Amino acid sequence: TLYHGVFFHDDWKISRKLTLNLGLRYEYEGATNERYNRNVIGFDQTSASPIEAAAKAAYATAPITEVPVANFNVKGGLLFAGNNNRSFWDADTNNFQPRVGAAYKLNDKTVLRGGWGTFTVPFVMAGINQPGFSSPTNIVASGDAGLTFQANLANPFPLGVAAPPGASQGLATFMGQNITFLPRDINNTQAQRWEFGVQRELPGQWLFELSYVGNRGYDGVVNTNILNTIPRQYLSPSSVRDTTVINFLSANVTNPFRNLIPGTGLNGTTTSRAQLLRPFPQFSTITTIRNDASSNYNSAQLKLERRFSGGYTVLTSYTFSKFLERGSFLNESDTQFERRISNADVPHRLVVSGVWEIPFGRGRKFAGDMNRALDAVFGGWQASGIWNWQSGLPFSLGNVYYNGDPTKLTATIDSAHVDSTSFDISGFYFHDATVQTNGVDDPAKQRADTRIRLANNIRVLPSQFNGFRQQKLNLWDLSLNKNFVVTEKLRFQLRGEFLNAFNTPVFNSPNTDPTSSNFGKVTSQNNLARNVQIGLKMIF
Repeated sequence: TLYHGVFFHDDWKISRKLTLNLGLRYEYEGATNERYNRNVIGFDQTSASPIEAAAKAAYATAPITEVPVANFNVKGGLLFAGNNNRSFWDADTNNFQPRVGAAYKLNDKTVLRGGWGTFTVPFVMAGINQPGFSSPTNIVASGDAGLTFQANLANPFPLGVAAPPGASQGLATFMGQNITFLPRDINNTQAQRWEFGVQRELPGQWLFELSYVGNRGYDGVVNTNILNTIPRQYLSPSSVRDTTVINFLSANVTNPFRNLIPGTGLNGTTTSRAQLLRPFPQFSTITTIRNDASSNYNSAQLKLERRFSGGYTVLTSYTFSKFLERGSFLNESDTQFERRISNADVPHRLVVSGVWEIPFGRGRKFAGDMNRALDAVFGGWQASGIWNWQSGLPFSLGNVYYNGDPTKLTATIDSAHVDSTSFDISGFYFHDATVQTNGVDDPAKQRADTRIRLANNIRVLPSQFNGFRQQKLNLWDLSLNKNFVVTEKLRFQLRGEFLNAFNTPVFNSPNTDPTSSNFGKVTSQNNLARNVQIGLKMIF
């Protein structure tokens, strides 16, 4: 893959108080290609499959009601690179990225800063997809259930080894299987970022900064099976298991592809009705990408810093933010992305760090004339630490039954809830006589209740909720250092580092499977226990 970039940039000092920062960048990222053209470069949706005529003739003898004989088609297949079309996709030529920044000095202690810019996300090496260029050969030891053997360790492949067909099968490549391709027309993901803030120097070597920071991402890449989904009209709108629809879609019908796609699950005498309802019934899932995902991030950021002076320094930063995204589907048949909080959304984050040279020992504020023997033990110590506190990250729910108010769902994950559920699980079950014993809810019956096992339905329950979050982070990393001065040119440093100093556990997300006996419970830890490291460093 070839990459070219060019940029122009200048600092324009308009006056003693105002400076502008102007720039324009252009990037061209060529699409990936392979030396011998061994790669898929798209999907033909209109050309007849090599087996279409035979499949249509077979289908006409036993059609299903939902697809008239005249409407049953077997189109499409993978396309491969060639000498006249080697690139895996058509490169994006619109990656212009302007940048503007400004700094204005209000007075000797106050500066206003701001900026805006567009940035391109590179694909790097992408689109590598080589079905047909490798073929496994399974060992078939016996053809009659062990009565006789045709393969052994000396000759494991008596019938030969399958040669990779390459692109020779054309549209017939990987029929009956899951396939993947990139569309020809894709764009690089873009991000627009902006920041506006004020910096103020305070008495005592303190620096205060308050900023607003935002980011908008667009043209995001999302994998999807949008081309070969079961049509939406055949799915159930019910919020509980719809056995009628499930049985309808999973029912076995006469397979028009029998004996046409050897070695696959679509070669038998029957197949499911759902398979024949797909737009390209000779394939299973067809994974491609949509290039229109987006995200929005907005934050207020505060920083307070005490520069190193008098033997100590402190840095405190706090961020209040919201991160939203549109980049996932609740249902394969949806045409619009779900708008939800991002997996990386952290509303609150506070970090405090500092270094303190303990003012005791030779050359320091107290006992500055201490003799060398005592100083070797009590002097020259330095303490430092970092405290991280932040909101928990969101975790997702699958396609589950729920009869409550989703906006009221909240999770509390901490040591006190390890032996109990971390959120209210009652809304995920029924509470009628079917799941009761002697008039009381029976958890085992509730978990085994088939009504909560959803399938082939149109989901409406959001995948993430603002209150459904992992455990808050509250961790301390501390260190204590001792400096030994041997000579003017030789020093030793003894370091003791205490990672997760207070041995605080951070738990994984709770179980989100309502059919599990651990539903709603935390069953594992996500971080390491306290880690103590001791080291000796010589400086000369």
